[in-house]
Amino acid sequence: MTGWIMMTSRSGGAEDGLGTRKGAAPLLLKTHFRGPTLVVRPDGDLTCETYERLRDSLLKYAAEEPAAIVVDLAGMRAVIASLLTVFSTVCDRIRDWPGVPLVLAAAQQPLRKLLGFSAVPRFVPNYRSVSEALEGLDAAPRRRRRQVQLPCDRVSARLARRLVEQTCPEWEVPGTVTDAAVVVASELTDNMVDHARSDGWLRLELRSNKLTIAVADADPRPPRLRVPGLGAVGGRGLVLVDKLSRTWGTASRLPGGKVVWAVLTVPSWTQASTRSG
Repeated sequence: MTGWIMMTSRSGGAEDGLGTRKGAAPLLLKTHFRGPTLVVRPDGDLTCETYERLRDSLLKYAAEEPAAIVVDLAGMRAVIASLLTVFSTVCDRIRDWPGVPLVLAAAQQPLRKLLGFSAVPRFVPNYRSVSEALEGLDAAPRRRRRQVQLPCDRVSARLARRLVEQTCPEWEVPGTVTDAAVVVASELTDNMVDHARSDGWLRLELRSNKLTIAVADADPRPPRLRVPGLGAVGGRGLVLVDKLSRTWGTASRLPGGKVVWAVLTVPSWTQASTRSG
């Protein structure tokens, strides 16, 4: 993932030959890893023309599931505060899945002043330097994760239930949440077998007060929530997932396919166990 991306305009306005408006520097993205954390450095001007490209690039990086993303703002400039909402937009889109923390660091004046005028720091943590951001991420509650490969076979639902039943007690997840997670994992796995008709994997993840159950498959088509009629046999899988989870959704999977995920709320006392465990 390490490298440079030049972000240019897709509009037909006055340009300087580099894909940006005259007088604006192109926005280049340089990426590198600091341990498991991806550092993204935008260099140049954030404009209306490059807003979407920056947003889509950050979403793409998050889909590759680094431990976290630090956006190094030391080389970025902007003159419109509303454009900085690109960061809160991305943070909101990736909060539940893939659940990758995104933070900002090293903004220089006048960008730091512009950030102060915006509401972005209310939603996206902002640090004085990349090193301080990395320290802040290290101090955050650690994320627990378990994953199992699943064949396109009826046995997969049993494998999914077993993983939940074994893992949740180890993570001190209460029995009521565990019971709901067993149902959700089983239904998402049945969806993988019956509709995607592919192999895949099941992942359990605990961070703060959120337990995420995710199932990946090779079919890019998103699942559809249908409410079956009274006489229908089956077809209630996603209805159960919707009822039992705090939120659920689907995301594209690289290089192909999708991930269907659901988030269950865990009582706050479990967070202390997650930090110390």
